[in-house]
Amino acid sequence: MISCIIEKKCVFLQHKLINLCQAMRIRCLLICAFLLLSATSLFSDEAEEVRRMLPQLEGPKKLAALGRLHDLSKESNDYQLELKCLYDHLNEARHQGNVQEQCADILSRGLLFYNYDLNDSLYHYVRGDLKFLSGHGQWEMYYRLWYLLANTYVYSDSLATGLKEAQSMYDDAKERQDVQGQGLSYIAMGNAYFNMHNVEEASVVYQKAIDQLMTVHPLPADVPNLFSSQCDVLERIKDYEKLDKLTVQWKEGIEQFVSDWKVPADYPGIQQNWAYYYIGCAQAALGLQRLDHAEQMLSEAKNYIFSEEEDVYRSWLFYQARLYQFRGSANMSLSYNNRLLPLVESVDDKAELVRVKQQRAEIMTLLGRDKAAADLYREMYLISDSVSISDTKRQLAEMNARFNVDELEMKQARLKMEQAQQQRLGIIIIASIIVLSLVIFIYFRLRSAKRLKIAHEKLEKTHDELLTAYDQLEETTAAKERIESDLRIARNIQKSMVPSQFPERDDLDIFASMTPAKEVGGDLYGYLLQDDQLYFCLGDVSGKGVPASLFMAQATRLFRTLAAQKMKPAEIAMHINDALSGEDNEAGMFVTMFIGLANLSTGHLHFCNAGHNPPVLIKDGKADFIEMMPNSPIGFWPGFVYQGEEIEDISNCPLFIYTDGLNEAENRQQEQFTDERLLEILEKTPFENSRQTVEFLGEEVEKHRDGAEPSDDLTMLCLKIIRENK
Repeated sequence: MISCIIEKKCVFLQHKLINLCQAMRIRCLLICAFLLLSATSLFSDEAEEVRRMLPQLEGPKKLAALGRLHDLSKESNDYQLELKCLYDHLNEARHQGNVQEQCADILSRGLLFYNYDLNDSLYHYVRGDLKFLSGHGQWEMYYRLWYLLANTYVYSDSLATGLKEAQSMYDDAKERQDVQGQGLSYIAMGNAYFNMHNVEEASVVYQKAIDQLMTVHPLPADVPNLFSSQCDVLERIKDYEKLDKLTVQWKEGIEQFVSDWKVPADYPGIQQNWAYYYIGCAQAALGLQRLDHAEQMLSEAKNYIFSEEEDVYRSWLFYQARLYQFRGSANMSLSYNNRLLPLVESVDDKAELVRVKQQRAEIMTLLGRDKAAADLYREMYLISDSVSISDTKRQLAEMNARFNVDELEMKQARLKMEQAQQQRLGIIIIASIIVLSLVIFIYFRLRSAKRLKIAHEKLEKTHDELLTAYDQLEETTAAKERIESDLRIARNIQKSMVPSQFPERDDLDIFASMTPAKEVGGDLYGYLLQDDQLYFCLGDVSGKGVPASLFMAQATRLFRTLAAQKMKPAEIAMHINDALSGEDNEAGMFVTMFIGLANLSTGHLHFCNAGHNPPVLIKDGKADFIEMMPNSPIGFWPGFVYQGEEIEDISNCPLFIYTDGLNEAENRQQEQFTDERLLEILEKTPFENSRQTVEFLGEEVEKHRDGAEPSDDLTMLCLKIIRENK
């Protein structure tokens, strides 16, 4: 009931804001602020009400309540709160076995990582998430998440990798005959080509994406913005005829989107799409010199712009200034440019700033203010992100030439005087030819001798440079050897931080191993035996290399310290999380961990799983993953309450714990080892002892890789509590 009231209130507020914007802009700002504060208060009240009722809810009602909390958290602009609410909903969906909700949450997690530039987190989860989505046939979410991955590579300057991901995505979608997947892959390719400055190829693939996605019903939400991207590309290559034809398809796309999704005509996102559409029509009309039509389209666009803070308002000012520029009304054009320039300078977009300054320079030229135009071109030359340097230099030279006309005329006058003098001296020159020939002969003889001397000096210099280069090579080689030596020492230190000796007892069989993918890694394991109480853990730090190894060292030290205080596994997880999360964790690193406490006398097992892969318990010849309540990884946010669980008796049942370097190990064909193969080996291979199990699985992983480089650290731990009377 509360949710319904809030949604109705929000719709009312949106309509109220739009009507006020059309009436009075100054008054609108004050009323908007009041209404938004009211909406925020309502959202906060509802969140508290939902949290209060949550302990009383079960099943679908609890899942719906957690979903509502996640929706409300999006209004806070706090990604950590949003991520926490998302994990709460995801964990409950897993607990209830609701696959559809799990898939939706996985996509939401990818979108959150993408929107907040948490690239490392996206890379960490995306491969496993794609496998989960494809395994449950969720192809729309599958290609949407893959599309986010390709764009992440593109916008983090890994253009070749992003283009490769987009091509792989297209091949996969084409094989499945998935039209929407092919369309999204074309958009990702277009983004990559555009950032490579290959705008012609970007235009081709953007158009392919439009043609593909226009056949999908309901129309994907990417299509209206895709038309804007294609419009900018066509204007850049000055293909205004094609842009004019595109506007027809553009209008059909917006109308189809509104019809398919039943979106209200006054919805802000749709109004912004119409504004960009009419500006696109104006761009085509300006390029084709249909100025009256361009003015009409800009007037239509203004009806859909309600705030000077919007990007579309800056675009409207730019083309309004261009319209008056084409009409020769330089003063009117300058007035619009004056309003535009401070807005562009307030945002960090050098490409747009160059474009606006170039327009201003052209206006100054129309006004005859050549010095001001030349100064603007100098500023553009210093920025020169999206404008070619050669074009800017040419225009700067042109302005300098205009500004220095008088000096050029003086040079031409002096040249004429010199020509007259040469005519008068013609007879003297003819008489001096013999003398001049002799001088030239002597000159070239001296010049040849000088060249020989220079060549000899260059040869000596080259010899000295070779000797210097050889010395530098020796220094570089020595430095490289020192670095390799330091890394070997670091690897040995890291190995010394995890146990290499295991207790020899009649009632316990335990063994573990760790193999880093690089010189040092981020996996960890450990144990602490106090009388009949065995503490043990195994974890996987996000990332690899030296940063992960330092984070691993902290987690290992904290585990041993807290286990020595005889805490329960859930308490250990909470204390480690509080120590590793918060403001000190500026890199945003985290670790997944499985922490256990086994009683060797009774076989009883307490454990807490902090976002780690579920262990395998082998009982009566059957290997199965332990079903458990997942907790969030350690390091995301302080104060998180971890839930512990227990198993009554695991006596004589081998327990196998591992990191994803095992089940996600890839061969040369990028095929993974898989969970199914792990269970099959554990079931079919007779258990001799823990060491045999760990080493045998390590050999199987090496066989599977078939020479491929490991992509992640590999750590395994196996234990068995032996009770004869049992």
